[in-house]
Amino acid sequence: MQDPFTGTGTFIVRLLQSGLIRPEDLARKYANELHANEILLLAYYIAAINIETTFHDLIAQADGKELDEVPYESFGGIVLTDTFQLTEDGDLGDPEVFGTNNSRAEAQKKLDIQVIVGNPPYSVGQTSGNDDNANVKYPTLDARIRDTFAARTDAKNKNSLYDSYMRAIRWASDRIGDDGVIGFVTNGGWIQGNTAAGVRKTLAEEFSSIYVFNLRGNMRSSNWKSEGGQIFGAGSQTTVAVFLLVKRAGHTGQGTINYRDIGDYLSREEKLDIVREATVADIPWRTIIPNEFGDWIGQRDPKYLTYPILGDNKGAEPNLVVFGTYSRGLATARDAWVYNFSESELRRNVTRSIDFYNSEVRRAAADPHFAPKFDPAKLSWNRADKNNVTRGRTISFRESSVRTGLYRPFQRSQVYFARDYNDMVYRLEQLFPTPAHDNAGFYVTGVGSDKEFSVIASRLVPDLALWGSSNGQFFPRYRWEPVVGPEDGTLDLGSAPSADVVDGYSRIDNITDGILAHMRGLYGPEVTKDQIFYGIYGLLHSPEYREKYATELKQMLPRIPDLAPSAFFHVAQAGKELFELHADYEDAELYPLEIIGGEQPAMFGDESYYRVQKMRFPKGQKAADEPTELIVNEHITLRGLPPEIYRYQLGSRSALEWIIRQYQVTTDKASGIVNDPNLWGIEHGNPRYVIDLIQKVATVSVRTQEIVAGLPGVGQAEGASS
Repeated sequence: MQDPFTGTGTFIVRLLQSGLIRPEDLARKYANELHANEILLLAYYIAAINIETTFHDLIAQADGKELDEVPYESFGGIVLTDTFQLTEDGDLGDPEVFGTNNSRAEAQKKLDIQVIVGNPPYSVGQTSGNDDNANVKYPTLDARIRDTFAARTDAKNKNSLYDSYMRAIRWASDRIGDDGVIGFVTNGGWIQGNTAAGVRKTLAEEFSSIYVFNLRGNMRSSNWKSEGGQIFGAGSQTTVAVFLLVKRAGHTGQGTINYRDIGDYLSREEKLDIVREATVADIPWRTIIPNEFGDWIGQRDPKYLTYPILGDNKGAEPNLVVFGTYSRGLATARDAWVYNFSESELRRNVTRSIDFYNSEVRRAAADPHFAPKFDPAKLSWNRADKNNVTRGRTISFRESSVRTGLYRPFQRSQVYFARDYNDMVYRLEQLFPTPAHDNAGFYVTGVGSDKEFSVIASRLVPDLALWGSSNGQFFPRYRWEPVVGPEDGTLDLGSAPSADVVDGYSRIDNITDGILAHMRGLYGPEVTKDQIFYGIYGLLHSPEYREKYATELKQMLPRIPDLAPSAFFHVAQAGKELFELHADYEDAELYPLEIIGGEQPAMFGDESYYRVQKMRFPKGQKAADEPTELIVNEHITLRGLPPEIYRYQLGSRSALEWIIRQYQVTTDKASGIVNDPNLWGIEHGNPRYVIDLIQKVATVSVRTQEIVAGLPGVGQAEGASS
């Protein structure tokens, strides 16, 4: 048996203590049949001591002797190594320095390992170019992932398939050969995620029996309360799963998939009690028959794939497409520098980082031995900077790049939007080419997100991680295309006859003519592209739609089922109201909250009286309790918060929780940059901006719940398409 990621040796220690190994077999298995790997030196030493001490105690107990009467035997089965690298081509290190360790590693490689257990680490890659720590690549292992997991998934972004725990699954499956058992505790995102469809398809082919025990605990879910306690405490935010993979020589066909969901609303202690008492034989497994898409749980509706899809930038979608183009949000790779509530602070931060970068360009040109200075207080390096600096590419500060963006729900922020300074701008330049070119659209949760499906309207450049840790897609009402100049011999005013021309760009309707013809065929010739746009926004808010297609919405861009004609026009009108309510939330009426406590602003000055440092609920209360009061600062408490401000959910948080989370003074640890939300209100002539915002969002939340409650059922579509 092998624990390839042993950490401090917990799995092997528990095995020794479990009694599963007979006393007469203990010494033999300890000396020859138990193996462990660890890459971190300190953990390696701790694991060795833990395993050796446990074995020493057990031998003493078995022999009825005192500890000092039993010879202490070191554990020769532990290797200091990168398990993934161990099976790659190349040397194992310096044989003179690591001679004994390398001998153990070489011996381990020759063993016929049939049982692998452990808790693999997981990470997608480094988070900052300042780390100067390139993501480790394993050519042999990654080629296996490419040819199996990645080859069998339709997802466009397959980076997560090279996460460490995915590599561990691929590595372990190859390591046991044709016969063996794997038992891992891992992130459970692969059970249902769209990107992991290839993982599920591959495992169902390679193994004769699969057992998956879903322990839940996804704190990023919008319905996080039902996920129950976190198995590993506050440090674990994602789903945790235990699974066993059984491979038998000679097995053909698809393996048997046995699945168990531990259930809703269980505390950590209740979950652990269930696991502690469980055996494979007595767990009430549910047998799963995968569908053609590799879905195990929450299998998608095949008919859904026949409906029009919101977008298809690749041209691979055979069905009708609603939007001519769409884009991911802005990916800066240096948010602390690129976003700020204060326009003056933003300009100062961007200018000094550009000045530093350009000085590095000059230094690179003069120094043949140039190496970048990875000082996070001067610049957060992105993936392109290291190449561009040696190529002599400088950056210039541009006034037109200072924009207002939507950083998080209900959080406007100043942003520096420029291709040569941001990491990825995707197609956003076609949608917001200059500050003079307005647009409007809505941002939906990204495919494969661990968040519940959400959508929000905006007239601003959206951030990629608008939902927090999850990305998304922006679907605009229009796009802008440069007008071809007279020097080219033509003057193209745009493909749409009514296209507007503004500062050298023509405004093109982004709703396709194909979807317009389709919708008119269903609902009548009076249908307009505006109604299609608003109708989709309304439909995406329908609780019935979200529930019926919950699995599909995690695995692909939204599709638009047919509605009854009367339902379509109802949804379109509701969608228009919702869109204007959300995109123009700054114009909402102030909800009549009571402002209690404290002194009058005249005694302190407006800016000090209304200043927000970090808002909080009254002691002992949290958002799940739907408190009616919010402590803004030492002077001000808001009373009379409506329950709808908690029930209007966006991603993993309610409307009010987003405001509390985002409108606090923060200091970026790496750069030292301070982001003060009070400066937004001060620079816009309203020191009480944050209080006004809460009152406006309360109004938006109440009205949103009213409109959504009145949406017609999606089920009314059945007669329309038959």
